[in-house]
Amino acid sequence: MAEIGVCTVAPRKDDPPFTPFANIWLSQRSADSEGRILLSPQLRTDREIDESVDRLIEQLETVRKKAKKELRETKEKLRDSMEK
Repeated sequence: MAEIGVCTVAPRKDDPPFTPFANIWLSQRSADSEGRILLSPQLRTDREIDESVDRLIEQLETVRKKAKKELRETKEKLRDSMEK
């Protein structure tokens, strides 16, 4: 089953300056024999489809909040370090 994560990137000590950013990524995934990335297990009923899609939506909503929070905190840390 797919898992969705977030990571933030900001300039490090010897990097040229750039605006910090966030990426949303598949932190866990599986693939079928043809190389297709699968976002769910095998779904055989309407209920299984609904539950799987609801779970993905829930993960995305969680990641949305986390990405905004992490990006805001990353920008604040960068701004604070530049003020010193």
